[in-house]
This record gives sequence, structure tokens and C-alpha cells, in this order.
Amino acid sequence: MVNIYDNANQLAKDLQETEQFKDLKKSLENLKNNPESLDLYQRMDKLQQQILAAQNSGQPLSDEVRKEYQRINEEVQNNDELKDMITKEQALFQMINDVQQAMTKPIGDLYDDLKAK
Repeated sequence: MVNIYDNANQLAKDLQETEQFKDLKKSLENLKNNPESLDLYQRMDKLQQQILAAQNSGQPLSDEVRKEYQRINEEVQNNDELKDMITKEQALFQMINDVQQAMTKPIGDLYDDLKAK
């Protein structure tokens, strides 16, 4: 019998050996070693949390938050470390999405006979 949790744990270990994971890890190390980039990342992360909290509570974004978002977005566009991190992060999550689709395909296949033709 298959222990799917063992397989999932192995997949997590295998993920850490992928080029995409290693590239993101290196990019994050570069970002951490640049105080200006690290500060920008932390401000961006804090702002994203504020935006998410507002969205989750159904509150509109204040003009101040909108302006800060615009300022930070412009700074990110001019920051090589953050742009690289975002690119590497997207590549990793694309791979994870591909794996998730492969894992959930059998579930979708179970419903194929129920679909209208």
C-alpha cells in the first residue's frame, strides 16, 4: 500500500534539489545582502499584508495605501535584486502549479463520465 504522506515528504525534499528552488534561494540571499533591497522587500511585504487584510474585511483601500503601493511598485521596477527574486519565485511556483495539475488530474478524470457531451 502506498503511503502518500511519505511521497509528499519526498516530493518536498526533491523540490529543494530543483534548479528553480536553488535559483530562488540564491536570489533571496542576494536580496538579504543588500540592505536597500531588503528594506524595500520588507516594506512591500508589509503593504501586501495591509492590502490583503483590507480585502479580507471588505474594506476599500485608502488613498494613502494606493499611493504607497504605486511608490513601492516603481521602486521595485528599479531594483535588480527584487526583480530577480520575483522572476525566480514565479518560475518556482509555475513548476509547483504544473506538479499540482499532474497530481489532481486523476481526480478530474473521475468526473469525466459525468460531464455533458
